[in-house]
Amino acid sequence: MTGSPDHLRSPLTRAFAAQAIGFVVCFASAALLGRYMAINIALPMILVGQGVVAVLIGLKWRMARWWLPVHLVVPSAAGLLLTAGLPSWVFFVAFVALWLVFSNASGERVPLYLSNRRTWAAIEALLPSHEGARFVDLGSGLGGLLIDLARRHPAQHFVGVETAPAPLMISKLRRALAGNPSNVSIRYDDIWRLDLGDFDVVYCFLSPAPMARLFAKAAAEMKPGSLFVSNSFAVPGQSPGRIVEVDDRRRTKLLIWEF
Repeated sequence: MTGSPDHLRSPLTRAFAAQAIGFVVCFASAALLGRYMAINIALPMILVGQGVVAVLIGLKWRMARWWLPVHLVVPSAAGLLLTAGLPSWVFFVAFVALWLVFSNASGERVPLYLSNRRTWAAIEALLPSHEGARFVDLGSGLGGLLIDLARRHPAQHFVGVETAPAPLMISKLRRALAGNPSNVSIRYDDIWRLDLGDFDVVYCFLSPAPMARLFAKAAAEMKPGSLFVSNSFAVPGQSPGRIVEVDDRRRTKLLIWEF
């Protein structure tokens, strides 16, 4: 295994492949040790080994870091659930719940990332001062940033675009609980069909995977003087005009380009 397997385009496919390889390696090794050396390895240890092998493969394939604890925990958790005698519908509900939250991870290779209030304040400082300015959050998650900015800047408009069903529903509920402010709109939409020229500030907290394509789209569509802001993730071959460092626990960096 050298580098990342390009034919496995989806991170979810790569995750399944890593777990499958770990399963084969560990269960085959345990079977051979039991047959030829009379060494019996308990199932929990085999499952832990499967997780470790999957982590090593994930590192070799340069998968996103957040996949590593998932790889480590999933086999043992699955074994625990299977031996707990739970009804079959529990597994179906768990699968549906995970899909509702993380469906973007398999298609757009964009997991759910959440920003904090200190980051919100840093983003607020980037907003234009004029009335009618328009801000869009590409992959708006749970909608907290949009609702907070809309409350502080009632003369400006804030748009959220999200395709993961659960975050979209939660953000719409939060907007309703906030009194349905007229200067906030949260919608299910494809960021690749969205005209970025409609906005003064385009903000995203996505993943490394779409950044080159998204920046090219922004450069082609955004109007002069507008800002493209990426939380944490760089654009290959493009140095930001400036970087805002946020004084939070994860040392967030906002990478900013002005067109």
